[in-house]
Amino acid sequence: MKISEVFTAGGVPNITYNSRENLELEDNLTMDLDLQGKIISITGPTKIGKTTLCKKVISMDNLILISGGAIKSGEILWSSIIDKMVIPNGWSKDKGNEKEKKETTSFKAMIEAGFSGLFKGRVEGAATESESEKNTTKESENFTPNPMNAAIESLLKTGKILLIDDFHYCNPEVQTDIIRALKEPVGSGLKVILCSVPHRGVDSIKVEKEMEGRVIQLSIDPWERDELYEISKKGFDALNIECPDSVIQNFISESYKSPHLMQDFCYWFCRTNKIREKQLIKQQLPEDVDFEEFYLKLVKNHASKDLYDKLVAGPPRERKLREFQNGSEGDVYYAVMTALSYLTHETEITVDMVREQLKEILVSSSMPNKTQVKQVLQKMSELAKDHTNREPALDIQGDRVYIVDPFFSFYLKWSEK
Repeated sequence: MKISEVFTAGGVPNITYNSRENLELEDNLTMDLDLQGKIISITGPTKIGKTTLCKKVISMDNLILISGGAIKSGEILWSSIIDKMVIPNGWSKDKGNEKEKKETTSFKAMIEAGFSGLFKGRVEGAATESESEKNTTKESENFTPNPMNAAIESLLKTGKILLIDDFHYCNPEVQTDIIRALKEPVGSGLKVILCSVPHRGVDSIKVEKEMEGRVIQLSIDPWERDELYEISKKGFDALNIECPDSVIQNFISESYKSPHLMQDFCYWFCRTNKIREKQLIKQQLPEDVDFEEFYLKLVKNHASKDLYDKLVAGPPRERKLREFQNGSEGDVYYAVMTALSYLTHETEITVDMVREQLKEILVSSSMPNKTQVKQVLQKMSELAKDHTNREPALDIQGDRVYIVDPFFSFYLKWSEK
């Protein structure tokens, strides 16, 4: 048994799966699916296990999973469903057109028709009987079904469940089009699940007033420490490994309540200690760990680096360098990102909190005003959205800032500034 089969960050865990029985998530989703005429809206932080829950409750053969980030229009959604269900996007029908042509070659008939001179040479060697010749030509008639009707009809006919992940990532106009198109089919038995982050979870209701009362909410709370501990306990036991409790507790503290990060830490801790698979003899992992070195090593080639670089660079502009209290320099985008890196463990981040943190790292003469800080955060949010087809790592609504991707929070804290 390989460690990648035990600690499966980003995949659907088997050995380390925690159903969180006290929340009755699986039971609630199962019962919600039995309800008629309801869209199920699952809300929870990024990488909290929303999609994993659906995959555990619903057979993959019965699930049509579409990423909301890829849906730029309703047409793209219907086309994606058609592709996943392998529905023909058109067909042709042959229609026969038969013509019967009769040609009389008897000399008598030609004389009567007045063609004796014209056909004289041909008549000499021709039969004197009438011959019938039937010509058949085939024509094709093409049919192209309406993609929306074809997709919805196939979902209803097969009973497959439509799951749109990161539904909040679709722009409001597209959300409205999709909800309006699904409203009647849902009433006819179509099963639909929409996954969103908490601060965007009501979008599916807001975009269509008539959906009020037709959406059932299933909220997934952030993971508690004991729930994250169970991941490590199950995994290390399966690998016949003893991991010090102090190490596990540190991993929990740095996981940002995300089971994905917890899986990642456990996997890489095994690799760091040269463990690749289940041990025949119980193996004791070290307690004396340089966590800073360990986490810096993890973020060194982290996928979040590309996004970080893009947000720090910001849009093309004339850069004004600002002076940091430690003697270094950087423009306002770098300053704001540095301020955010000190706030990643905060439950709620506001523009004012970012500005207060800027006061701690910049000299007073280099301080941007609140309007400038908010403009930078809004632009960062736009850049984060353009960076991916999935859920953006950074989002801003009003004066509230959301670092919605725990992996990005982890990178912000531990990357070298």
